Amino acid sequence: MANKKFDAGDVVPVEIYSAPDGESEVEFAVSVEVYDGFGSAKHIYPTEQIDRASDLFAEDKSDGITVNDEVRLYTIPHDELR
Repeated sequence: MANKKFDAGDVVPVEIYSAPDGESEVEFAVSVEVYDGFGSAKHIYPTEQIDRASDLFAEDKSDGITVNDEVRLYTIPHDELR
C-alpha cells in the first residue's frame, strides 16, 4: 500500500526534488503513489502508465527539476510491476 497518494495538480513535496531557480512549487502532472523505502528513499509510481519519468511533473514547470538522490521515478504503476 502506498504511503501517500497525490492527484494531478497537487504540489510535489520538497523532499522529492530540488526546485529550479526562481521556482517555489512544482505540481504533479498525473496522479501518483509514493512509497517510502529504506532511510529517506522515496519511490514515485504513476497510477497509469506514462512514457517518460519527466511526465510525472507539470510540463510548464518541469524544466530544471532535479529529483533528490534517494528518489526513484517510475513510468509503470506499482501494481503492474508485481
